[in-house]
Parts: sequence; structure tokens; C-alpha cells
Amino acid sequence: MDFRESSILNLRSLGYTQDEARFLYIVAMHSGYFSARQYLRFAGAKSGEKSMAFTQKVLGKGHAAARLLLRNGRVYHLFSRLIYRAIGREHLRNRREHSVEHMRTKLAILDFVLGHIDYRYLETEDDKVAYFCRELGIGRFVLPAKHYAGAIRERATDRYFVDKFPMFFSPDSSSSPVVTFSFVDPGLLSLASFDTHLFAYGSLFSALPQVQFVYIATRPAHFEAARELFELTAPRVTNPDPGVEGLRYFHYRHQWESKQYAKLDAEQVEYLNKATDRYRDPRIEALYRPWLLGQIPVNAVTEEFRRLAPRRNVSFRTELVDGQVALFEPRIISARRRKSVSPLKQGLQPTFSPAFQSDFGTHEQEATEE
Repeated sequence: MDFRESSILNLRSLGYTQDEARFLYIVAMHSGYFSARQYLRFAGAKSGEKSMAFTQKVLGKGHAAARLLLRNGRVYHLFSRLIYRAIGREHLRNRREHSVEHMRTKLAILDFVLGHIDYRYLETEDDKVAYFCRELGIGRFVLPAKHYAGAIRERATDRYFVDKFPMFFSPDSSSSPVVTFSFVDPGLLSLASFDTHLFAYGSLFSALPQVQFVYIATRPAHFEAARELFELTAPRVTNPDPGVEGLRYFHYRHQWESKQYAKLDAEQVEYLNKATDRYRDPRIEALYRPWLLGQIPVNAVTEEFRRLAPRRNVSFRTELVDGQVALFEPRIISARRRKSVSPLKQGLQPTFSPAFQSDFGTHEQEATEE
């Protein structure tokens, strides 16, 4: 993870130690919520005075509020504008208070990030849009977006990657690193949300030559079903359609060889030159003359181009995180039940179990920001 030195210095100027400042940076960027256990994990310390001192400090300064949950446990919401201003992210939505469902998702995200500090994350919407559009040259229209109505009539705002799930490059990436996408399951009863997520990302996945994906969850119940759904949904051939592109190459080649130069503009000639190098395959060459003479149907040509096109490299893995489930679930699921695989469920049903939907506690009185 790239800790911006200026951000850490700004946080330290608010009275925090180096470890505390780095932890607050991670929480602000990726979650907005944290538990004392997560801080202890990051600091490599045992429970006791160290976690108590940190949580009392962040509460006393009015930078966070505590929410009492099950077993007298607490989750802390980092809401202070001063903290987010210190890292140059004053308008991050992590400052806002959210539902229990959202809170639990954020805690699972934080667990994943704390377990992979060495990953390089695309932390914000701007970082992600810049990577795909500026570095990879992908159009914004294929990015997963949500449209928000504006205050002015007939004016809407497009927001991208609103799920805010971790997106990162692993440290073992090659000289041409490939981004890894993710989905966070904090204890869902079905794969409906995952199905919707894959649909939203479908156009972007289709535009990439390689797709790496990790399904992050607090229990392994859906791991096998999620893998099956991903493999069924993830496109295996890149866009544009290899069949259409191959037929386009044949048309331009015929016009060039028959000296119909006026029918080809500069862009089409450039495409023809690149395609000639790309399609140096005897099996493709064997298609050209029969197509030209009308001896084989067009659909047979397009299907052969699709069959010969390189398959997209698609990978899927799963990862189990704690997610601080003890703070939310009246009973901890046994190891045997956690290993069971649930079938893919269809239809409308609750997102979480009844216990998860309840509001388990009230906020402690928030201190005034310094």
C-alpha cells in the first residue's frame, strides 16, 4: 500500500502516533469503520491498554463515534471531517453513517486490506477511472456506473465503481500488472447481489484481455456456487467480436487487392496493415479464397474466426475473512456448517438473516470535533 507521507504527517499533527496515523489512513480510505481487534492486528499488539488508549484517543478527539453491538463489543465509525481533510479526501462517503449491512461489508473489506497491506490499491473512483480510461484507453461507457439525479432539472451525475470493493495489483504482478477485481460477501443468504455485481461489470470485463477476480466472504457457504456463477457469466472472448473483426479484415483485404483504394480511408488502411500481421495463420488463409468465391457462408467464416481467437485469461479465487462476525451474530456458526456449500438460490428473499437485520445498539454520544 502506498501511504502518502504528507497524509501521515497531517494525521500525526492531530496527535496520533505513526502506527495510529497509518491505521487511520487505511480505515478512512477503505472502510470508515473499524474494531479494536482490527487495530490490534495492524499494530501487532495484544488486547489491553494499547487498544484502549487508541480508541479513547480517537473518541476523545471527536474523530469517531462508537456503536455498541453484541457481547458488549463496539464498532467505531471514523466520521470526522478533520481526518478526511488530512488525507486530502474530505468528501469521501466513508464519513457518512450507514446501515448495519453496509457497516458489516466495510469491516470485511478492512479485514481483507489489513491482510494484504503489500497490495497496491486503486483507492478512489478517480484512481479507477484514470487507470481504465487513461492508461488502458477504455471508454467510460463500459465502466460500471450509477446515475444520480441532480438538483437541476434534467441534469444527472454519473458515478463509477460505487460498490467500492477492493481493486488492486498484487506484489507478484509482472512488468505489465493486471488489476484484480473483487466482491465482498459479509454473510449474504443468496448470490443475488453477486449476480447483479457481475452484470454491472460485464461490459468492462469484455473489454479486458485478462480478468482476475477474488470473492471475499466471512463464511465459505457460497464459494463453489459463486465460482460456478462467475465462470458461467464471465465472457471468454474479448470485444470486439473476433468474427466481425475477421470478416472486416477480409472485406478490406479484397478492396485493397482489387485496387479499390478509393473505398479505403486512412484509418481502414491502418487497420488492414495491423490485421494482416495479426492473422498470419494458414487456417485463416485457407478461409479467404473460398469466402471470396462465395463457396462458404459468411456465418461459417465468422464462427471460425471466433474459434481461432485466443481465449481470455480468466481467473477466480476465494478468500475467507473474519468480518468481525461475533459482533453481529447471536450464535457463531459451527465450523462444520461454515464449510457447507449452499445451492444457488433464486427469487426474492432477505439479504441477511433476521439477527443481522436488527439494530443491535445505539451510538454513544459523539464528542465535538477538535
